[in-house]
Amino acid sequence: MTTTPGTDSDLPQHLALACSQFSRLAARRSDVGVGAVSWRVVATIERHGPLRLSEIADRERVSRPTATTVIQRLEEEGLLQRAPDPTDSRSSLVSTTERGNDQLAAWRTQLAVGVGGLLEQLPAADLATLEAATEILTRLVDAHDG
Repeated sequence: MTTTPGTDSDLPQHLALACSQFSRLAARRSDVGVGAVSWRVVATIERHGPLRLSEIADRERVSRPTATTVIQRLEEEGLLQRAPDPTDSRSSLVSTTERGNDQLAAWRTQLAVGVGGLLEQLPAADLATLEAATEILTRLVDAHDG
């Protein structure tokens, strides 16, 4: 699959598919006991600070019941905790626990090892391209996902 930016109308689909497939490959090579979705949720909360359940569902593009199930499981595992929202007594804020932060750090280490083995095989020019692409994707996500 080769694409020329600006001329390939399939670029959005190719990019989304490649990112999704790479994410699954990285998860398989970095098995730490819970699914990549769980770590994505924990990482989102760590990055953005305490969030309401509805905010987590919106950010992860899942239904509220799905987010509730994931959050409950992660609470049971001691990775997340809920506290009353000081601005709205009807809501709670979900935050990471110390154990959650420690486990997230361990997952990132596993990811670095698992994916690092793939990346170290690439030529320096490809690594530089991936670094630039990562920065571009991060900017896009930050600009459109808050």
